[in-house]
Amino acid sequence: MERAEQLQFQSLPAAAQHEVLWRLALSGLTVEQVAERTGWSAERIRRTIGPEPAPAIAPWRTLRRTMAEARP
Repeated sequence: MERAEQLQFQSLPAAAQHEVLWRLALSGLTVEQVAERTGWSAERIRRTIGPEPAPAIAPWRTLRRTMAEARP
């Protein structure tokens, strides 16, 4: 990002910054490239994004697995 874009990113609310970081990361950019575009450090980006959430599993699937494992 140009300096003006970096300043615009930095003036966004925290939730919007988080969204932008995820979109940049999902676009295939490395953390270092995202850091260069946003003006943030790579470590700050890693802390902000955090680990990707685990995929949700429907409760009935968990129940089926538990029941299947309980069968002799």
